[in-house]
Amino acid sequence: MIKIENLTININKLSVEDDNELLDSQVPSVVRDELVSTLRIISEDSRFAGQTVVIPDGCEKYGFTEGEFDLPELLEFLADMLE
Repeated sequence: MIKIENLTININKLSVEDDNELLDSQVPSVVRDELVSTLRIISEDSRFAGQTVVIPDGCEKYGFTEGEFDLPELLEFLADMLE
């Protein structure tokens, strides 16, 4: 199981041409794209290498299989699914 304490990951806000900040957007496709990017950034963080996530029994109804999974790979999988 993963236990994260006192971990901060800074993600810089990007501006588009008209100075609207993408992370402040309410447009669903922009929000989804930012979430995908964030998941990919976090999955490459060396602090998560070798860590696992345990998905308990009963999560099949949410589309997850019971078991223990590599955290970076799971985050990449989630990013792929959202994309």
